[in-house]
Amino acid sequence: MDPTSEDKTIERQEPNIRDEYDGVKFRTLAKGITTHPLIRGGRPCIEGTEILVTTIAGLQKFHDMDAEQIADHLWIELGMVEDALKYYAMHTDYIDTELELDDINFEQMAESRYGDKTRELLSRRESVPADT
Repeated sequence: MDPTSEDKTIERQEPNIRDEYDGVKFRTLAKGITTHPLIRGGRPCIEGTEILVTTIAGLQKFHDMDAEQIADHLWIELGMVEDALKYYAMHTDYIDTELELDDINFEQMAESRYGDKTRELLSRRESVPADT
């Protein structure tokens, strides 16, 4: 068989689901949604991943992506995205508040001295001539 003609489909792996991490058990918040104090600051994540429910909600809310597009974008199973969207629907106020706080934190960081350093680095990159 010619190796160039092989079907090069990518198989997604099952999430690595553990009962505990560093001796602390995961807490199940809803089907497919867990939390752990040492992972993402204890914020709700998709079970077996470090993907935040706020990430899924943000992709749907701000980028107008449906569940299938989100699954393809993040390389996760559709059922995992659907679980996160169900959790978001049940806790919309909480998740939307987290999204707003993330936005405020980003703006504050951009305005801080660290933001100045980022702007300085970007301006230096823009001033470097492209290879000809």
